[in-house]
Amino acid sequence: MREAARSTVALYAGNRVLNVLMNDRARALFSHVALYLHYGGAGATSGLTVGALKDMCVTLGLCSRGRCETLLALMRGAGLFAAVATDDRRLRPLAPTDRLLALHRQRWGGHLRAMSCIRPDAERHRAALDDPAFVRSFVLALGARFVAGWRLVDQVPALASLIDRNAGVVILLSLALAGPGDGAFPPTAPVPLSINALANTFAVSRKHVLTLLRDAEALGLLARGGPAMSEISFLAPAREAIAQLFAAMFLYLLQAAEEARGASGR
Repeated sequence: MREAARSTVALYAGNRVLNVLMNDRARALFSHVALYLHYGGAGATSGLTVGALKDMCVTLGLCSRGRCETLLALMRGAGLFAAVATDDRRLRPLAPTDRLLALHRQRWGGHLRAMSCIRPDAERHRAALDDPAFVRSFVLALGARFVAGWRLVDQVPALASLIDRNAGVVILLSLALAGPGDGAFPPTAPVPLSINALANTFAVSRKHVLTLLRDAEALGLLARGGPAMSEISFLAPAREAIAQLFAAMFLYLLQAAEEARGASGR
């Protein structure tokens, strides 16, 4: 869990403009849905098009059609999607760039590498991320589960209100990583707390961090204390919920990877 948390926090890129449009969870799912359509998921015979992505976002409840188009424009500006030449101007097809695929391989690879200490097959799955055929099958397997109704947030109801907030999970994981590297994860002893550092690191306001922490306290997940309230403790429900979060994520990735290895002929 510690290694997976470290990878997740390191890859997080806070962006104030994107935060206005969509929370972290919706943004992450947005790019996954785009990849799913690109590889022909949900019967998308024309691949990833603006219209198909808008329809899917509305169907899945990720965002409105207008927000979808705005976020897509921003991600194109960041070099994550590129237009594909076509004779039919009505389709407006797009394709993920190597940069977007590399970011996803990093994210998946970080979790699979963390799992390899207890699941040796996870390392084989990680190595397979260099195979385009495996990546295609992997994306389709992940997307099919999501389209069918599987949601990570449903597996950890105790963290639902944090998962749906900008930087909610990475702030929680960042605090957990402040514990001793050779101790329990999440830590059982208090860890240092700096509101300013969290706000600056994850590109959110101090008020946002304070509200998030106060709500977590009200839910019985965290407890602030120490001199000038500069420490925070993970209570038992939070430690259990974080373990459940990673367990659900690991199983989701492993099952999809096993299916993808078979589908890609590995």
